Amino acid sequence: MRNGNFHGRNYDWFYDENVEFIVHTSAKNGRHASVGIATMVPGVTVKFADSGLYTDGYKILPFRVVDGINDAGVAVNVNVVPFGDRTLTTGTNPDGEDMYFISAIRYVLDYADSVDSAIDLLKSKNIYALNNDKNHEECHFMISDKDKTVVIEFIDNEIVVIDNANIMTNFYLYGEKTPHSAGVERFDILRENYDMGSTRDGMIALLKKVWYSQAYNRTTKPFWYSEYVGDFSPVYKDVTIFSPVEDFTPVIDTAISMFETHERNGKTWYTTHTSVYDLESKTLTLIPQESETEYLFGI
Repeated sequence: MRNGNFHGRNYDWFYDENVEFIVHTSAKNGRHASVGIATMVPGVTVKFADSGLYTDGYKILPFRVVDGINDAGVAVNVNVVPFGDRTLTTGTNPDGEDMYFISAIRYVLDYADSVDSAIDLLKSKNIYALNNDKNHEECHFMISDKDKTVVIEFIDNEIVVIDNANIMTNFYLYGEKTPHSAGVERFDILRENYDMGSTRDGMIALLKKVWYSQAYNRTTKPFWYSEYVGDFSPVYKDVTIFSPVEDFTPVIDTAISMFETHERNGKTWYTTHTSVYDLESKTLTLIPQESETEYLFGI
């Protein structure tokens, strides 16, 4: 979400042994300097990273950044949306160079001077989503500068720009809610408490209200049913936001049971990092793993 000078996000991923990386890039060859967070690097645990064996692998990290800010004050993050509820994006501009959607984060950080510049840059590329035998992913982006914030979604292979969209979770903002929309309850909490996010500390406090571990708390009101939609076989059954409440019982029981063991099983979800970007000072405040520890990074 964005409020005033602050663009904040929670990144939810599997609770496992994989690590995340802070990535700094310098300004050269027409590119902006930036700082961001790289994640989703399979198999790279703390032990493996500390072993020194991953040296060559570091070369891909700038292209695995999921949120960041550049020295022009442009902040951007990517969130997943339900891939099965709309047509998977196979390309947005046949005349443009192919670009996998995660690489779009790198592209915006490197070359965007503003939100409008970022929109033009993305429209020039032929952006596509991941689609193979093992993985299907669809996404949307939030992009901010000092003057505006937009959400960019891909609808029927076209880029749709949603203006003045200051909150984004894991469902499409364009059109009606789709069956597997996740993050509905989190969106409502952010909207209802939006004003508290106008300072750095307020934004951090607001993001803590929607840390993912609360999805496993049965006393949370309202309960976060939308976090349990989807096909998580063999342990989960497919439910949607339109399913009756009783259909969620076996899904929720299984998920909470796995989470309560607090083992890094790679099956339950967690807030792996909370980022707050200051659009004025161009800094990143990072909180890892729902902890109370804060780190401050400049570009």
